[in-house]
Amino acid sequence: MNVTSSNKKWFDELTLELRMRDVFGHAIGDAVATARELLLDTGQSAEEAFGPARAYAASLDLPRGSGHDWATRGLWTSMFGLLAFSLFVQTVGAWTQEELLLITPAQLVIAAALGGLVALLPLYLAAAIRRPWLLVLLFAVGAGCGFLWSAMTPATTAEAWISLDPLPWLLGSAIAMVLLSTWNTIQTLRRGNLDDITAPIPARPAAGIRGMRVFVMFTNWLFPLFAAIMLCVVILFTT
Repeated sequence: MNVTSSNKKWFDELTLELRMRDVFGHAIGDAVATARELLLDTGQSAEEAFGPARAYAASLDLPRGSGHDWATRGLWTSMFGLLAFSLFVQTVGAWTQEELLLITPAQLVIAAALGGLVALLPLYLAAAIRRPWLLVLLFAVGAGCGFLWSAMTPATTAEAWISLDPLPWLLGSAIAMVLLSTWNTIQTLRRGNLDDITAPIPARPAAGIRGMRVFVMFTNWLFPLFAAIMLCVVILFTT
């Protein structure tokens, strides 16, 4: 790994660590710009000049939020959104076909596993953020549980342990997704430009920053959007 790629990795890690400490975007931009300027003067690599990115981020006294808002704004709501979307997926088929939602003990175990994945989030949240592959694995496990739930759906009520009207669960999951997306949107608007990483001398035009904000707002509504698309597809193919 050459110095340039090594420095890029180091600055990516520094930005991530400062984000995890809920440091405001402009302060992150200042810290990165200052570190880059020093490296240009000394010719050293970032690791040589500052040490590990995580330790350097911890040593900086920068303006920040409450310290844990990044988790509340992002991953917590995303995980609950995934649970609500998974429930929506499982109930939409039964509702459109005017059937009961049939549940077996094995499916309840899967549901409990998904619930436990979310409940234990504080134990592995930081590790998952620092290791993207682990975050991908967690979402893959969630998707796999959803697939297993569908595969284990009994064919008749006699095989089911619980039979439920799917409509309340369908509406509940849809409302939950909308509420979570609304909460994320409110948080994004309240933060304003605090999350925008800007250098002391901006290199990115204002249009690029606005585009990034639009993208963030769009991602806030991905689960309701996917749910609406799935509902339309299921209705189209069952009528």
